[in-house]
Amino acid sequence: MDLTKYTKQSTLRLTTTGRQSGRQHTVTIWFVVADERHVYVQHVRGATADWYRNLAKRPEVQLDFGAGLLAARATPVADAIEVRRILALFRRKYIFAWVFQLLGMTKRAVVATLELQETAS
Repeated sequence: MDLTKYTKQSTLRLTTTGRQSGRQHTVTIWFVVADERHVYVQHVRGATADWYRNLAKRPEVQLDFGAGLLAARATPVADAIEVRRILALFRRKYIFAWVFQLLGMTKRAVVATLELQETAS
């Protein structure tokens, strides 16, 4: 599966497993394709979003671009310079990302990389 075919799509559905409940939780979220196997997701208000806290504790997630579920593994991005670089990619793709930055809403932003996992044939 080559994720670059989803580059122009605006959102994906991200399913995480609750860090306390163990239940599946799905959110619709902006993303940026990094390459054939990786996408970035972000939250501008910091690590307060449940989906972000869930993937930080339980990194096995599922992605849905509208064509079915794909298994992925999440890795939070810790390096501040890398976070800024990735946020710039979001600003290129989404006009409202510029607005969030202008309003100072990205000062605590967090980013995660989602890596597509191999599926058994």
